[in-house]
Amino acid sequence: MSELELRLIALREEIDFPPTPALSVAVERAVALAPARRRRLRPLALVLAVVLVAALGVLALSPGARSAFLELFHLRGATVSRVEELPEVELIERAELLGVPVTLAAARRRAGFELADLGEPDEVYLRGDGLVTFVYGSIERPRLLLSQVRGMVWDGFVKKVGARGTSVEEVEIEGERGLFVSGDPHFVMYLDSMFRIQEERAYLAGTTLLWNRGDVLFRLEADVELAEALELARAVK
Repeated sequence: MSELELRLIALREEIDFPPTPALSVAVERAVALAPARRRRLRPLALVLAVVLVAALGVLALSPGARSAFLELFHLRGATVSRVEELPEVELIERAELLGVPVTLAAARRRAGFELADLGEPDEVYLRGDGLVTFVYGSIERPRLLLSQVRGMVWDGFVKKVGARGTSVEEVEIEGERGLFVSGDPHFVMYLDSMFRIQEERAYLAGTTLLWNRGDVLFRLEADVELAEALELARAVK
């Protein structure tokens, strides 16, 4: 026997090992308790199932609740699918007014602020004043335009509308003021980053929603009514 083996044997005699636990007793106790635990969980599972069914019913009936549900669980896929189902809208302004086509990565680098979207756009345009426009569909057959630029909703726009074929309704989105613009044809007015008044015709023959998040002005154009425009705006992330 080697010297190492002799030392290990001697060391074994000097060390006090703790008693081996009664594993069989612990296992039997766990098995006995398992059915009781499952029985206690069944009522909770039933309550959760009832709550889920009720929630689904509310979501089916209420666009507002459905929007809140999408925000809570970040179900962007549902919103993207809805955008893809929107009808095509006639482009009534020259595409050149949107700026030049760029990649999404280039737009993110050059915007100067964090861009938000409704899912990856099909086309991206960047204008000299920093306006970034996401096109869903194609520029020849668009379904929705989402533009963003540093600027502000202008209070004076409502007073300037008059009888110019444009209707403006004040709304609130995530605690900030917005304007829902409709009419055929219609235009929009806003303040740019230098607080200068800008006036532009709508790009699409649909409706337009303007709203702010901080110092970024969003502009959503599509063939949608107010309720759906608000739902889409809240889904912009």
